[in-house]
Amino acid sequence: MDAWHLSLLGRYDEAIAEMKKAENVDPLSLIINSDLAELFLLAHSYDESIQQSRKTIEMDPNFALAHNQLGQAYLQQRMNEEAVAELQKAVQLSGGSPKCITNLARAYAASGKKREASELLENLKKRANPSYSYAAEIAMIYASFGDKDQAMNWLEKGYEERFNPGVLLRPGFDSLRSDPRFQDLVRRVGLPR
Repeated sequence: MDAWHLSLLGRYDEAIAEMKKAENVDPLSLIINSDLAELFLLAHSYDESIQQSRKTIEMDPNFALAHNQLGQAYLQQRMNEEAVAELQKAVQLSGGSPKCITNLARAYAASGKKREASELLENLKKRANPSYSYAAEIAMIYASFGDKDQAMNWLEKGYEERFNPGVLLRPGFDSLRSDPRFQDLVRRVGLPR
């Protein structure tokens, strides 16, 4: 885990504790359970994220967000085949959610399936419209290709469009954390460094 994530660990611990309280109040809430899996993912606690996602899927095998979280955790654990399978389910169950498509493209890239990843990237670009460009999602796919320049270009576009800065916390951007341009963007959006 890099120094930046270590500096956030206390905040993640607090958020996870609060989400666990919410889970105790409503243990059958799919959203709460899935959000807890996402917090584990952001905290780089991949085994816990996998366990939480599986628990959520047991409650509802058709809940796309749980498959999306599970696929991302598998991807971070370099379980690429499992990641692709879960993220294909997430895309199908979500009706083609851009977030799920982005993560599937990342899994394809990690699996050496660049053509499939590129097709998903191009489809996202075509879906863009004046009100939403999917800039952060597109940037994440470029980051998975190792194309830091394109990733940063798209992140800057997202910044200009006032994207949700929390996206920068996602593991899909870990490869950019040491880039001074990324560090500057993190500073400009007000995230802890």
